[in-house]
Amino acid sequence: MSCERQHVQAPIHPLMASRWSTRAFDARAVETEKLAACLEAARWAPSCYNDQPWRILVADRYHNHEAWQDLFDCLASGNQAWAQRAPVLLLACASGRFGHNGQPNRWGQYDAGQAMMALCLQATALGLVTHQMGGFDPEAARGKFEIPEDFSLMSVTALGYPGDPSVLEDEELRGRELSPRQRKPLEEVAWAGCFGQSFEPPAHAAWEARYQETPSEALPWYHPELDPDVAAALERLEVTGGRVLDLGTGPGTQAVALAKRGFQVVATDVSATALTGAAELASREGGRVHFVRDDILTTGLDEMFDLIVDRGIFHIFPPEAHADYLDSLDKLLEPGGYLLLKCFSHLETRPEGPPGRYSPEDIKRIFGGRFEVLDVRDSAFRRPDDNEPPKALFCVLRKRE
Repeated sequence: MSCERQHVQAPIHPLMASRWSTRAFDARAVETEKLAACLEAARWAPSCYNDQPWRILVADRYHNHEAWQDLFDCLASGNQAWAQRAPVLLLACASGRFGHNGQPNRWGQYDAGQAMMALCLQATALGLVTHQMGGFDPEAARGKFEIPEDFSLMSVTALGYPGDPSVLEDEELRGRELSPRQRKPLEEVAWAGCFGQSFEPPAHAAWEARYQETPSEALPWYHPELDPDVAAALERLEVTGGRVLDLGTGPGTQAVALAKRGFQVVATDVSATALTGAAELASREGGRVHFVRDDILTTGLDEMFDLIVDRGIFHIFPPEAHADYLDSLDKLLEPGGYLLLKCFSHLETRPEGPPGRYSPEDIKRIFGGRFEVLDVRDSAFRRPDDNEPPKALFCVLRKRE
């Protein structure tokens, strides 16, 4: 199953990153001690005036099957299709009045939501999974459990251990279980200073989040050896040594492979986590690489290189950043030096992946003023286990003298 966050924009605590709403539950019972811990986490959630307006009705099929069945029967049919295996169902209710003075509490539902989020995070910390549902009949539940009218019935949460997606009979549900999680971008949900003015997260934070949450071997751009396109280009150009800059080194496999071929390699990335992993790889493999945290758009490097390898950086930049990218290349690459560039092709139509998709004509237009475009050919970002790798262009460019 997949709980990967897609299009991450900033690092978050691993507990937050790993929480997700599964539909595949293992039918085994939840230990009473763990259930109590989840409820205790909800108890300590913040609330207006510390009123704690939530009430959580626990329906555990292994301790009170009748209550579990009554609450299950209140679920919408679409939720019943998968929640039938969840060992615990929790009905969250919110009081509409403050306990200390009986006055209306317009924050009660908000506070009940905070309590349930605390419960879900505690469940995640204990190796459990949750799925909160709005699809249920609140009036049927009110009648079955004799809940007073001044309580709003907010949600039913399924709680249990994660199960294999194969337990889901519906093919669409299995597909959802295996798909990466997505959210609206921060720019659509967070405003800076006034309503409608988007908050702009720093770009490097997204890369730090990705490398913190995803093992190197699982990254879409991971290649364990020197990219065959790079290896073939070096052979055609008869380049066997010199100073190399590996842009966006990520896992470090390309930098280490080049170092083992005798190149003097500097490898950069904006992610400190990526560089730490890459340095560990170099230490294990015996490749001598100088790793530097650096952003090519605002580079702080002050040395010149005979060769720059960009295997997947250029295509992440918007068009308005192209001038800064080219200026940095001009600053760092020796006259007559080579740029080996691999980027997404305009023929790649899948929505996932970087925003930049380029044709050979685009490459000539963007780079032609400062570089001789020696070769542009169709390629792909190949991984060892990928039968349909993303379509790419591999380009060999030489800086004009």
